[in-house]
Amino acid sequence: MNLVYQTASWRAIIFSATVGFLSAAQALAALSATELVDKSNELLRGQSSHARVTIQITTPRWQRTLDVEVWNQGRAKALMRVHSPIKERGNGTLRIDKEIWNWLIEVERTLKIPPSMLQTSWMGSDFTFDDMIKSDSIVKDYTHNILEETKEGNKTIYKIEAVPMPEAPVVWGKVLLTLEEEDGRVLPLEEEDYSERGVHMRTLRFSSIKEMGGRIIPTKLECIPHKRPGQKTVILYKQFDVDVPFNEDFFGLSTLQKPL
Repeated sequence: MNLVYQTASWRAIIFSATVGFLSAAQALAALSATELVDKSNELLRGQSSHARVTIQITTPRWQRTLDVEVWNQGRAKALMRVHSPIKERGNGTLRIDKEIWNWLIEVERTLKIPPSMLQTSWMGSDFTFDDMIKSDSIVKDYTHNILEETKEGNKTIYKIEAVPMPEAPVVWGKVLLTLEEEDGRVLPLEEEDYSERGVHMRTLRFSSIKEMGGRIIPTKLECIPHKRPGQKTVILYKQFDVDVPFNEDFFGLSTLQKPL
């Protein structure tokens, strides 16, 4: 009886250890997925950054191009200023935490964007005010799971599913991310956004990978809304710098309203 009891005990210990090992491995995998998403999300922002971009908006009826300057500090502050076209030169948008303001130079008026308008288009593009506010939402408001992992030489391509946490204030019911990792550097390649009903709403593609500002980054971002045939928004990076110093009061209404 003692031998049987001891054997059963060892089996129980081995089973418990195996379950514990699998749980730890699963936790590590989940953490690794989140780290991959966080690194790719931080790539085009850094602790602080400054960029000059061209935004090309195309619809079946019209096209327009914006020359925009962008400043970021951490995950909570951002400022965008329009340089052209001339009639919109000086217009800007300021984000501090979850609050956002628009400056309209033509009427010299600052408008605070209410929550009800967060899903409206920013400057006629396929990006919304909500996209701007939640720059790190994909990291904080979602859980992450690696669906596929493939090797291509020294690179590893990950397909990651991001599912919103319960009660998270997000738009998408699911996000599929394609990321490329090489030597610890993680590049975003594609993002597919789905509604709560599982409808594929839009695709973001990252391309034209090159060195800029001391980093290897995608310098072209294409946003394709699938419910609007013939429409897309393309962002082209012309300048990108990271670890840019800012004065304490740089991200404020006075800077937003300052003439170019």
